[in-house]
Amino acid sequence: MATPLNPNGNPVKVGNVTLRTPGLAGSAQSLPPQAPATRAAEQSTAELEAALARASVQPQETVEISGTREVGAPAGAAVRSTSFGEPAIEVTVPDAGGDWGQFLLAKDESGVVTWHFPVDTANRLDVTRGAATRTYVIRRFAAPAAATAATRGLFGALGKKLLKVLAFRLLDPIGGEVGDYFAARWEARSRPYRFRSFLPASYQAEDVPPLGPDDWHALSAGRSLLMIHGTISRTQSAFGSLSPATVQALHDRYQGRVFSFDHFTLSEDPKQNVEWFFSHVPDGTKLEVDVVCHSRGGLVARELAERESEFSLGSRQLAVRRVVFVAVPNAGTILANADYMNDFVDSYTNLLNFLPDNGVSETFETVITVAKQLSVGALRGLDGLQSMKPGGGFLTALNTGARDGKRYFALSANFEPKDPGWKAWATDRLLDKIFKADNDLVVPTLGVYDRNGSGFFPIEEREVFDKDAGIAHTAFFGDPRVQAKILEWLA
Repeated sequence: MATPLNPNGNPVKVGNVTLRTPGLAGSAQSLPPQAPATRAAEQSTAELEAALARASVQPQETVEISGTREVGAPAGAAVRSTSFGEPAIEVTVPDAGGDWGQFLLAKDESGVVTWHFPVDTANRLDVTRGAATRTYVIRRFAAPAAATAATRGLFGALGKKLLKVLAFRLLDPIGGEVGDYFAARWEARSRPYRFRSFLPASYQAEDVPPLGPDDWHALSAGRSLLMIHGTISRTQSAFGSLSPATVQALHDRYQGRVFSFDHFTLSEDPKQNVEWFFSHVPDGTKLEVDVVCHSRGGLVARELAERESEFSLGSRQLAVRRVVFVAVPNAGTILANADYMNDFVDSYTNLLNFLPDNGVSETFETVITVAKQLSVGALRGLDGLQSMKPGGGFLTALNTGARDGKRYFALSANFEPKDPGWKAWATDRLLDKIFKADNDLVVPTLGVYDRNGSGFFPIEEREVFDKDAGIAHTAFFGDPRVQAKILEWLA
């Protein structure tokens, strides 16, 4: 049975959850969290449930809020704000127990999904253990529901708010204790390093064999093409939206010498990624490569290209000729700052939610891994993400030095969502309060190619897509214009 909300800010009990919603009218009801045939199950897609199950995350409470409308809080009502100063609602839930961590996923009426971690009265992360309850602060906003879509990539029906309280054991069965360096253990088990083939018949598949001696011998026979994925990704999810015709064209052009590099993106910085690369290429290999790279993978590509002399010792040789940077944070992204890591996972989650593509569940599982660390206040051990911090140690060191004969190309975009609710969230939060500049929802548009201190920049050979192009950070490779530009530059 639905319970009316109290716009005056007085608490309302909904199942085991207490809601304070000053200025927001509507009704709420508790949904059974674990019965597959109930309405709670209808509010999640198979991709979301699969990712949560693989990450050993369990539903604790589920609340559906419908009929929402902002009515204004009465004078004298206690109105709590988010850390950005936005009017908020307050959600108090039972603690999961001393051996458990907890976070909350909130979906608004338009389908925008945001992560929330327990906070104290000053909106600081609450990492205490043993308390009876946890409190979450969520932006108070009755979002306009999209008129043309019924579902999203992670959650079900639109038009209602959904609050999912999720719990996980602090001693994870895969990654061990959730805390500093948890992501490193998880990546070692679930996203290990490897060189893999990139074949027209299997480039979208996860289960492909690593490169063997015959493969390395073939790669040494002429110029090859190396694909390097970006943050929270793997080869098949990063490049799986390339058309079969484009992949075949690349194979024809390089006579089959196309391969990719799967690597840690959370716990190790690009310098460490390249050290693994250098140490695992067999002796006697002579590589002359062009590179296509996405997002953080471009920083790996630059480490590889600008340190190639360190590799070319003894019987191994490396020469990087051309690099195509696709949405690469060459000047960093402010979402890598500690203050905005919550917004980093929010942005990636909504890209998965509104623009679902290959590997939604696999990619979302990586997002959950980051969220686990953030929920316990553990930022150490996320060196892979911190490497993208503007002005940080890694980028400061990388963006120096003179230019040589390599050719750099850049693809960049300014993206604005079309869905009303997603657009409102992206504008109000990412553009107005965080980036304050054109961006693709993860990386600033100018930062891909503009001056940054390195002699290789600015990149003159570039294509910049404006808002009308509709290309978001994770949607480049499925766009025919992007594929055509890659083929043109690698001719």
